[in-house]
Amino acid sequence: MPRNFAKIFPGLLLVLVLPLRAELHPLELPAESGSLAPAWTALADGRVVLSWLQRLDDGHTLRFSILGDEGFSETGEIARGADWFANWADMPGLVEMPGGQWLAHWLVKSGSGTYSYDVVMAISSDQGETWSEPFSPHDDGTPTEHGFVSYFSADGEGAGVVWLDGRETGGASHDDHDHSSSSGAMTLRSATVDKRGQVLQPHLLDARVCDCCQTASVLTDLGPLVIYRGRSSEEVRDIRVVRRLNGQWTEPRTLHRDDWTIAACPVNGPALIARNRRVVAAWFTMAQNQPRVQVAISMDSGASFSLAATLGQDQALGRVDLAWWQDGFALVWLDQVGGQTMARLARFNADAELLWQRDLVSVDGSRISGFPRLASPDGERLLLSWTEPDSDNLPRVRVAEFNAGVEQSTQ
Repeated sequence: MPRNFAKIFPGLLLVLVLPLRAELHPLELPAESGSLAPAWTALADGRVVLSWLQRLDDGHTLRFSILGDEGFSETGEIARGADWFANWADMPGLVEMPGGQWLAHWLVKSGSGTYSYDVVMAISSDQGETWSEPFSPHDDGTPTEHGFVSYFSADGEGAGVVWLDGRETGGASHDDHDHSSSSGAMTLRSATVDKRGQVLQPHLLDARVCDCCQTASVLTDLGPLVIYRGRSSEEVRDIRVVRRLNGQWTEPRTLHRDDWTIAACPVNGPALIARNRRVVAAWFTMAQNQPRVQVAISMDSGASFSLAATLGQDQALGRVDLAWWQDGFALVWLDQVGGQTMARLARFNADAELLWQRDLVSVDGSRISGFPRLASPDGERLLLSWTEPDSDNLPRVRVAEFNAGVEQSTQ
């Protein structure tokens, strides 16, 4: 099994190389050749936005299209630049604020170091027609790594923003993310961005975290909840959780004790969804040298979690995503099946009981296969986005809908 624990490389692409299974039906999408890093955003009116990076001759642009009843809209553009940091794992994205504004982010180089880059944001009050001047949620000014953003709804008309922040690393080499004792660790930080682009309530959530795994954030009935991969002084890199209760962030704690000890970042972050006080988390671990995907459920807004399922034992590659779907939820991850790497789908009921699992599409087994993403705009449709090579061997974003009417069987 490939062990993809080296530092991520800019420009590597998600490549799905073999045909779709019969349950997936492709949708026409206005993404051009050279598109990559797709991400979904749910809107309050039941539609979803797909955003992606588009390669240009002189850099990149961040584009989007809204999926409605009549299909995808014409492509909109958020921003473009020649100095962006673009790769397969630290992806741009956007979120709809409670007041209806959109907040988008992308990554811009801040220095000569390979991993010196900032999170840059802009706000739109007209669903992407026009955008504000760019700004950053962090003001440390260090040429270090900032990224792996996730969002949650904030009080009033703003959005909570969570990101990995390398300001304490002091310019140490990030090529292997094995900082020396003389340099600081990667941190996890949060702030609130209001509809005017003001950055409020900056907070250090965790002073030592894994360096390049995605974060995941949600809003529960009791407040925001964030999960991420921690990093202990003994190099245990299990998933941690922090919550904001009555306006105060809790101390980090381990969501589930896998005891995965590894002296490098696995580039394999968790996924998280919430409805009221019900929360579902999924993540990859290779503790005890046994690769697997774990699924846990909480009925108390993340105060406690119970392990509900373990999938892909001894064959999983991870790279998980979750979506509420029908009367339960769906999970996608990369697995090794019959000598091939597959994007695999599992369906659970609302109590996190596994109902069935299916193969969706074959993918490249290396780290360039990236992160497939799920969306369910109305709780009935289930959408999958990915990137595959076109006839010119350039990446191109694709979208397909899963046919829930096909009889399913547990595998």
